[in-house]
Amino acid sequence: MRTKIIAPLVLLVILASIFVTQAVCAQSNQATSTVVLSHLNVQLTYLSQVLPGQLATINLTAQAKDNFELTSLTVQVYSADQDNLRLLVSTIVATNTPMLSGQQVNKQIQVAVPSGASRTSLIAQVIESVGTNSYAYNPATNPYANPYLYQYGLYPPYPSYYFGYSYSPTTYYSLYPSYSYNFQGSSDNAIAPLSYVMATTPEYTALQSQYQQLQLQNQQLQQQIQTLQNSTAQKDSTINTLNNQLASLQGTTILVEIVAIILAIALVAVAALHFKSTKAQGTDSHSATKTEEKTTSA
Repeated sequence: MRTKIIAPLVLLVILASIFVTQAVCAQSNQATSTVVLSHLNVQLTYLSQVLPGQLATINLTAQAKDNFELTSLTVQVYSADQDNLRLLVSTIVATNTPMLSGQQVNKQIQVAVPSGASRTSLIAQVIESVGTNSYAYNPATNPYANPYLYQYGLYPPYPSYYFGYSYSPTTYYSLYPSYSYNFQGSSDNAIAPLSYVMATTPEYTALQSQYQQLQLQNQQLQQQIQTLQNSTAQKDSTINTLNNQLASLQGTTILVEIVAIILAIALVAVAALHFKSTKAQGTDSHSATKTEEKTTSA
């Protein structure tokens, strides 16, 4: 009976350790992916393995490669659903944020893994939308405002009565240097793998079914063990009661034996005294008879 109980328990412990080990590894192993965009380097830190139905956490760090205006930074997380991609979450990390070279943006993203997710990796798409400023220097073209132009004869054509040139009204000359400002918007995106979903497989399903069966058998064995323990405890109680009764009977028997011995000794003593008394009386009677006979003869 003990062998039949121990074998399923050992197998149950082994299977339980396998599942616990998988859960611990899923919680402890970290992985990192890096996404390189036009203006940002984005690092994603996440669990290397997750289970269906689990809430996964992604830590994002985006570092600027130059100076720009971050219009928006968006992260979208997908899971593979057969031949299609299923959007799990879309998070806006930052909007309308001026960025200097080396500056960082941090964000923690929560993703709920579907309970029916396939055994594959989650996928992240990182999208940046930025604006950059460009400046242009426009020097003065008036020969009197710019001696360099006047020195080399690059002065503008004036009416003929001044310098003998024909007047060209379509030519524009600036009197002072100037700067022109231009804002240009651009976007870039890239994808990166995330946590691997440890979804069920036929082997896992078979092990899980076997594990549940062993759990049921273990409960039944525990009930049987409890019943046997109760029965053993009851038997031990009965044995203790009988032992107490036996000890009491043994004490009574010893007492009876002692009393019997005492009574036997007393009986022997009484019989001895009685025999001695009877013998003495007989001796005295015999002596008296002989005396009487001697007297009569005389």
